[in-house]
Amino acid sequence: MTEVEALAERIKSKRKELNQTQLTFGLNCGLSEDEISKIETCQTDPKLSTIQSIAAYIGITVSDLLQCCPE
Repeated sequence: MTEVEALAERIKSKRKELNQTQLTFGLNCGLSEDEISKIETCQTDPKLSTIQSIAAYIGITVSDLLQCCPE
């Protein structure tokens, strides 16, 4: 699993833990549903500012969000 794939899985997992759709999660992060979808499906590499927005909304540090998930 690449780092981008691990980040995508971690974001998707956190979103599901919050029981939110991509639309709701995106709005809460200041992003669009399309951006969240592209991140979760590895169609784009998120910018640092996007990662910061997601981490801030989830309530974790960017470092924690970027940490690879154990397999």
